[in-house]
Amino acid sequence: MSFDQAAVHAAVGLNADLRDRWRREWCLLMDLAVWGDLRSSQIGLSGKLHKRVLEFGERLRSYGNDRSWIPHPREQIKNALSTSLQTRESLEKVSEIAEQFNDGADLAAFRTVWKAISSALMADIVAREGLLVQLLNQQYQEEV
Repeated sequence: MSFDQAAVHAAVGLNADLRDRWRREWCLLMDLAVWGDLRSSQIGLSGKLHKRVLEFGERLRSYGNDRSWIPHPREQIKNALSTSLQTRESLEKVSEIAEQFNDGADLAAFRTVWKAISSALMADIVAREGLLVQLLNQQYQEEV
């Protein structure tokens, strides 16, 4: 039995408005990370934050990418799950570094933006992963 194409598309696709919102929030986050007044007593932490926020943006872009170019639905689902895992890891890395900042005029704004994007993204990841796993499990049960 084959996958329901509509269900696969709904599970691997990201709403364009949501993707655009996260892009705007990430741009604001990157602006605060690079140009904002964030301070820490740890030398080199700002550079690490820049790198991790940039990496997070790349993962976020991958998370929201169109997967219709991947020919088989199962591969679309596996790609979406893999990207989801990478995005989770990137979220954790940024959070670890962000917690180490302790001062600066833009620290509160940075934390507010980070909390908004990370909590909304994590909620989407959890829901989406559930759908993807359900689709894969359904397919495997039908094959048995």
